[in-house]
Amino acid sequence: MNYFDAIILGIVQGLTEFLPVSSSGHLIIAQALMKDFKQPGMLYDTLLHGATLGAVFVYFRHRIFELCISPLGLVNNSYKVIYFENKRFLWGIILASIPTAIIGLTLQNSVEGMFSAPSFVGYFLILTSVLLLISDRYHGQKMISLGTAFIIGIVQGIAVIPGISRAGSTTAAGLILGVKRSEMGEFTFLMSIPAIIGAIILQSRHMDSVPSEHIPMYISGMVAAFITGLFAINIMVYFIKRANLRAFALYCLIVGIVSIVWI
Repeated sequence: MNYFDAIILGIVQGLTEFLPVSSSGHLIIAQALMKDFKQPGMLYDTLLHGATLGAVFVYFRHRIFELCISPLGLVNNSYKVIYFENKRFLWGIILASIPTAIIGLTLQNSVEGMFSAPSFVGYFLILTSVLLLISDRYHGQKMISLGTAFIIGIVQGIAVIPGISRAGSTTAAGLILGVKRSEMGEFTFLMSIPAIIGAIILQSRHMDSVPSEHIPMYISGMVAAFITGLFAINIMVYFIKRANLRAFALYCLIVGIVSIVWI
């Protein structure tokens, strides 16, 4: 991998992490198309996810701050209002993270083997396309409940499989379960925070295996992922609120078929 590859992969990660098209799937496809590309391992892909996590912190900084201080409302009356305003999301994110972690750890070794199979990604991109088409017709009015959060957490865990979009599958699950679009648009981003942090911690054990001369290359890719990630969040929030995920469904279908037939 060279600087050009690192930046291109960063851009791909940033643009696709928050759009319902599977960032991990696109990274596999992009790497397969790069001439003489040598897979740097899952650590680099995880670091790119960490860069896009930074974009989430910037975009939702006010809500994240409230979520972080809201538990103080359990012991301090001064924070009770903030706690009650945020408790649905706070406990929903915590509960959703449990099945996500269990499923993610269970599938970890299998997923690492999938990172060299673009055709495998294609089949799951087609599945993502179907999920988006089905969910696009739903216009629920429910708020996030603990039961709904747990189910969405299961879906997020399964979405560790390359080709299944995390943003797309969790959003689709929430919409099908009747969650209000504006509510689901925010929850799907915030619930990704513990999952991405967990993946970074797991992969951090490989940090000492990165040659020092590759570190600037990794950083350049992460910067590209962060900048394009901010752009992608704005686009995704816009399309979720306007019930228009069909374009992404068509895109996933086309890329899925191409991956199976030609790559």
